[in-house]
Amino acid sequence: MLENSLWLRYNPDKTIREVLARIYECSAVEIGEDERELYASLKRHLTKKEFRMVMMNEAGLSAEEIGAEVGLEGDELKKAQYKAYRKIRQEKIRREVRGGMLPENDAANDDEE
Repeated sequence: MLENSLWLRYNPDKTIREVLARIYECSAVEIGEDERELYASLKRHLTKKEFRMVMMNEAGLSAEEIGAEVGLEGDELKKAQYKAYRKIRQEKIRREVRGGMLPENDAANDDEE
């Protein structure tokens, strides 16, 4: 799994899959099964600072602790967190982490309509 990852450092009790299911308001069954792929996908689409903020926020750390770690305070921190979660909710990331639940033909037909 993600033995030495930052995710486990901050979130030893939650899986990335559970967190994404909550963010996307769907069941965990709809999210891809490979934790490494999910981790890589988030890491690919978010900056290091954004990724760290999301991990720490999902771990339940306070705004002061998160701010000290990423070097932001107050409104700057809130705006940066909002931006990070907005990125995660983007359709391209959503499709990627949902593990290809839609067959490719259906996705192609959606583009034609």
